Amino acid sequence: MATSSLTRSVAIRCRDVASALLGGLWPGRDSNEVAAQIADLPYRLQVAFTLGALTLLALVSFFAAQFGLIGIAIFWLGVIALIA
Repeated sequence: MATSSLTRSVAIRCRDVASALLGGLWPGRDSNEVAAQIADLPYRLQVAFTLGALTLLALVSFFAAQFGLIGIAIFWLGVIALIA
């Protein structure tokens, strides 16, 4: 029972991260509007969207890591600027 609630909590946090990233990229929309739109989707599409966004984020971070500490610093500054 505890793992089910933990899994659900992690899934919600991952969906929040994905909606914050898309909200930063989508002009005129904030992360709350995007999160509401994602929550209205069927469960499979929610999972696909969230996994897609987090996979893209991981791939971009791996690419940035190829440039060392400066690449990672620029990556994190970009993520912070996108979400803020």
